[in-house]
Amino acid sequence: MAITALFALLYAIVFAIGVWFLPSNLFGLIFMIALTLVMILVQYGISPLFVGWMYRIDWIPYEEFAARYPHLADSLDKVVAYNGIKIPRLGIIHDRAPNAFTFGWSKNSARVVMSDGILEFLNKKEQNAVFAHELGHVVHSDFIIMTIVFAIPMVFLAIANWARYTMWFSGRRRSSDDKGNALALLLVVVLVLSYISYYVGYLISLIVSRVREYYADQHSAEVLEDPNALSTGLVKIAYGLLAQGDVKERNKSKARALRGLGIFDPKTAKGLGIIGLSSTTLSTTTVQSMDAIELAAAWDLYNPWAKYFQMFSTHPLPARRIQRLNEQCEFYGKKPEIDFSRAKELKEQQAGKTLWDEFLWDIFMKTLPTLIFLILLGFTTVWILTLFEIITVSFLTPQFMLLMWAAGFYLIGFGSLIKTKYMYRSGFEAKRVVDLVTNVKASPMRSVPAIIEGEIIGKGIAGYILSDDMYFKDDTGLLYVDYRFGIRIVDMIFSLRTVRRIVGQKVRIKGWFRRGPIPYIQVDTIETEQGRRHRNYAKHFRYFWAALAFILGAVCFYYWFVI
Repeated sequence: MAITALFALLYAIVFAIGVWFLPSNLFGLIFMIALTLVMILVQYGISPLFVGWMYRIDWIPYEEFAARYPHLADSLDKVVAYNGIKIPRLGIIHDRAPNAFTFGWSKNSARVVMSDGILEFLNKKEQNAVFAHELGHVVHSDFIIMTIVFAIPMVFLAIANWARYTMWFSGRRRSSDDKGNALALLLVVVLVLSYISYYVGYLISLIVSRVREYYADQHSAEVLEDPNALSTGLVKIAYGLLAQGDVKERNKSKARALRGLGIFDPKTAKGLGIIGLSSTTLSTTTVQSMDAIELAAAWDLYNPWAKYFQMFSTHPLPARRIQRLNEQCEFYGKKPEIDFSRAKELKEQQAGKTLWDEFLWDIFMKTLPTLIFLILLGFTTVWILTLFEIITVSFLTPQFMLLMWAAGFYLIGFGSLIKTKYMYRSGFEAKRVVDLVTNVKASPMRSVPAIIEGEIIGKGIAGYILSDDMYFKDDTGLLYVDYRFGIRIVDMIFSLRTVRRIVGQKVRIKGWFRRGPIPYIQVDTIETEQGRRHRNYAKHFRYFWAALAFILGAVCFYYWFVI
C-alpha cells in the first residue's frame, strides 16, 4: 500500500541519520525504539484519513442507509445497542467487485464500507452476515489490538536495524582494536537475536490476526443466530461456485469470488470472508456443484501449499473458517449446510493420495537459482575464513573462486530459465472458471495455461484508486485477475490509465491460472471488445535476470583468463 511505502522510506532515512549522529550506546538504541513507536502511532493516526482519500467511497447518512437497507440497519441497531457503541460511519463503493471492509481509530470512530458487488450478488441474509462480520471487528476493537500486536515485532526489527547500521557506521569510523572487536561481536549477537525475535513475533502476530478473524466470524453467527449464512457464502465467494435452480438447471451455475480487504493493508487479506449467495438455498444446489465445492475446498484442506499460505496469512483459509463455523451450528440448533465429508475422496480421485511430492518439487524449482547462489556464498565464506587463517582449505585459491563464480553465474542463469519455463507453461486451452477453481493440483508454481472469455466487472480492490488488478466473470464464476508487471511504477501507470477503461467490457484473457489463498489468473494478454490488446510482460521480464547472470558469468570468466 502506498502509505506503507512512504512511511518505510521516511523511517529508513530518519533511522540512518539518527544512527550516524547519535552515539552507539543505550541512549541511541532507546531513541531508535522511540522513533519506531512514534512512526507506528503516526501511521495509525493518519491511516483512516489516507484510506478515505485513496478509496472512492460514497458516505451515506444513517437515516438514508436505514431507508435503503432496513435489514442491515436492524442488525446495526442490535449491535450498537448491545455493545453501547456509536453508530459507525457507513459508505458504499460503486464497484461491482464484491468487497467490504472496516477501518478507523476505535470502536466509536469506525467506518464500515461495502461495494455495489456485495449488494448485487448477495441476498439479504448474506449481506447481513458480511455486515455483522465487519461489525465484529468494530466491537472487538481490532483496530487497536492489531496495531499493538504488529508493533511488537517492529520494535525487534528496529533493534536489529540499529545494530546493523551501528556496525556499518562504527566500522567506518573506528580502527580495529580489542574494544572495537568486542563491540562488533556484541552487535552481531544483538543483530541475530533481534532478527530471530522479529520473525517469531511476526508469525505470532499473524496467528493473532487469524484468531481475530475467527472472532469476527463468531460475531456474525451470533448476530444472525445462524453460522450457515457465513459458511455457505464463504464457499461461493472464496471458491466461486454456486448452482441455482433445480436439477434441470445444473449447467447454469453462478459463482462469486472476492479479494477481501484487511483492516490495515488490502494487499494482505486475500482470504477475508466477504461473502455471496444467490436467492436460492443449498437445497437446490446440484450434486455436481457440491462436488465442485468440495474439490475447491480440498485445496485448502489437503494441498501442502495451503499450510504454507496459512502460516503467512492474516486470514484463515476459507475451508478452515467453514469448519469452525460448522462447530457452532449445534449451539444454534442448525445443521451445517456445508460439509467436506467427500473432499478427501474427490481429491484422491483427481490428484492421488498425496500432493507432497509435487509440493517439494515446486519448492525446489522455486528456490533453484537461490540454492545455487547460497552454495556459492557458502564456498566464499569458507574462502574468507581461509584468508584469515581460521581454517585451511588448500584448493580455495582466488583463481579457483573466480572460476567457480563464473560457472555459478551461468548455472544461476540456466536455473532461472528452467524456473521460468516451469512457472509459465505452454498449451493454452479454453477454460471456464469452474474448471479452474476445482483443480486441486494448481499452485503458485504449477500453473494451468488457460484462455477465458467473459466480462471485467470491477477492480481487484473495489474503489481503490491504485488497484492494478481486476475481477473477471463468466457464466460459471468470478475470478481474480492478476495484472501486476512487478515494477511498481509500471503497475501504477496501468492502474491509473487502463484499468478503468477495461472495467465493464467483454474480454478474452490468455494467462496462467494459479492457486494461492484465493484462485487467480496471471495475465499474458487481455483482448477487449473494442479491439484493444494489452500485454503483460512479467514473464519476459524474468529473462532479464537470466541475461544478467550470464553477463556476470562472462565477466568472471574474462578476469579468470586475465589472471
